[in-house]
Amino acid sequence: MRYRRDVPGLLVLWDVDHTLINAGRAGWRAYQLAFGQMFGRDVPASPSMAGRTDRAIALETLALAGVPDPRTQVDAFQRVLAQVAPSVADVVREHGRVLPGAAEAVRALAGTGSAAAGGGPGIGDPLVQSVLTGNMRVMAQVKLGTLGLDRVLDLRVGAYGDAHEIRADLVPLARANATAAYGADFSGPATVLVGDTPLDIEAARAAGARAVAVASGEFSVADLEAAGADAVLPDLTDTAAVLAAILST
Repeated sequence: MRYRRDVPGLLVLWDVDHTLINAGRAGWRAYQLAFGQMFGRDVPASPSMAGRTDRAIALETLALAGVPDPRTQVDAFQRVLAQVAPSVADVVREHGRVLPGAAEAVRALAGTGSAAAGGGPGIGDPLVQSVLTGNMRVMAQVKLGTLGLDRVLDLRVGAYGDAHEIRADLVPLARANATAAYGADFSGPATVLVGDTPLDIEAARAAGARAVAVASGEFSVADLEAAGADAVLPDLTDTAAVLAAILST
């Protein structure tokens, strides 16, 4: 099967949780540890996490806990989160898993490109795989590294949820990082976001990128189609279908 590659480069940005992996609630465990360390008590309530950035989740966590003026505390809270993140690797190892087809899809996509993750541009147009995730960087590294998915993804050029509160604001950051590293143009549909929530689709739309949605989280195929994804897959198990959705232009 041949795919169209008539763009100057292709930047594929994978969401992490419920798209590539299920981390076994490791992220929320980190929140509990950080909150207890910073405030000496338990987190009273869990905010909605689906598709949101860690910065937004942290702000809501602090607000639900009654912390005065959460915006003055969020940076300090994120620093503590980063410190405790490596300690939840055991939670990922024991309870987490790579979702069906995810590893195969990432490896197969790497085989279609001319630039390997972690390297420079190859011959022809580079295909770069990284992440655009609500996770803060260290948490994404813990989750993906523990489950062995960090070998093909170039995590240097990703965009992470500690940088911005709004997910759509992460897309220009990832593009700029990838352009600096690979010297290619990833504007417009040369960037593809793959995720499991309407917020992933919204982020792609706001940046003029393409959105490939996967109904492997809490949203159905119908939900994701209604949100305006360019392509919707039930999961990642059909590798040929995943590549066709991502590489179609």
